[in-house]
Amino acid sequence: MNESPRLLVVQTAFLGDVVLTTPLLKALKEHRPGAYLAVLVIPETAAVLEGAPFVDDLVVHDKRGGGLRELRRVIREVRARKFDVVVSPHRSARSAIIAWRSGAPRRLGYRESALPRLYTERVPRPREGHETRKILALAEALGCHDSEARPVLVATEAERGAAREAAGGRRYVVISPSSVWPTKRWLPEGFAAVGDHLARRGYAVMLTGGPAETKPAAAVAAAMEAPATNVAGRTTPRELAALVAEAALVVANDSAPVHLASAFDTPTVAVFGATVPAQGFGPLASRSAVSEVEGLYCRPCGAHGGRRCPEKHFRCMRELTPAGVIATVDRVAR
Repeated sequence: MNESPRLLVVQTAFLGDVVLTTPLLKALKEHRPGAYLAVLVIPETAAVLEGAPFVDDLVVHDKRGGGLRELRRVIREVRARKFDVVVSPHRSARSAIIAWRSGAPRRLGYRESALPRLYTERVPRPREGHETRKILALAEALGCHDSEARPVLVATEAERGAAREAAGGRRYVVISPSSVWPTKRWLPEGFAAVGDHLARRGYAVMLTGGPAETKPAAAVAAAMEAPATNVAGRTTPRELAALVAEAALVVANDSAPVHLASAFDTPTVAVFGATVPAQGFGPLASRSAVSEVEGLYCRPCGAHGGRRCPEKHFRCMRELTPAGVIATVDRVAR
C-alpha cells in the first residue's frame, strides 16, 4: 500500500460498533499519515466521529430509510471518490456490495462475512480476544501492527462543560439501564438500588438511554428513593459521549455506553446477562469490572442477546443481586 492512499472504512452498525472501530481508524492513519481516510456510517452514528483527528471525512448512508434508491446513491458517491482501499469490519451483504461496487482495487473484509468473494482479500476473523482486536486484524492485513486496542473519541471542552452543567456542577455517575436487546437488561430495581447507593455516597445520578430506549430509565427513576436526572432519549450521541467522558463512573449493561467509557477511560462497571465478556465486548477502561452470574449452563444464549430468555427463567439477570453489583461499584468508583 502506498504512503498516501485513499481509504474507506465501512461500518454501518450501531453506535457501540462504531466506537469499537476507532482503533482500526487510528491505526490506519498512524501507519499511513498521508492517507485520506473516510468512514461510511449511518446518520445515527455519524456525529460521534466528528472532530476525530484520524478521520478526514464521513460518508453517510441512510440504510434504514432509503431502500434500493439510497443504496444506489451511496454507491455512486463512493465510486466518485475513487478510493484505493475499502475495509469493511461490518459483515453484512450490503457492506460487501458497497465495497465491491466502489471500484477500489483492494477490498478487505472478513472471510466469515456475507458474500466474502466480493472482497479481494478475505481476512480470517479471530475467534478469541476483544472485538477491537478482531477488528484490528483487518489493519494488520494492511501492515499496521502493534496498534492500541482501546477505543478513542474526542469531546470538546464546550461539550464537556455542558455535561457538567447538566449534572448541576456536581460529581456524577452515569447509569445506563437500556439495551436494544431485552435479555441484556438488568432489572430496573437493581439499577435503582445501585443509584441510591451512589447517591448516598454523594454522587449525582444521570440516567441515560437511546431514543427508543426510554422506558428502562423511567422505571429506574421511579424505583429510586433519591432524585436522579433522566436524560434518556434526550441526548445526541455526542452529548452522551461527553456525559460519559466527564462522569466519575459508568454503570451499564453490555451496550454502547460501556464502549464510550472505554474510549474516554472512564471507570466502568459492566453488567452482563445473556452475553459474556469472552465474546469480546467487555470494558477496556483502566479501572473497570464486570458483574455477572457465573456458572449458568445457558450463558451465553446468543451472539447479541435476544428479545426473551430462551429458557424462560432469565436467571442471568434475576439472580444478579444489587449487593453484588454494589460491591463491584465500590471497588471501581473513584
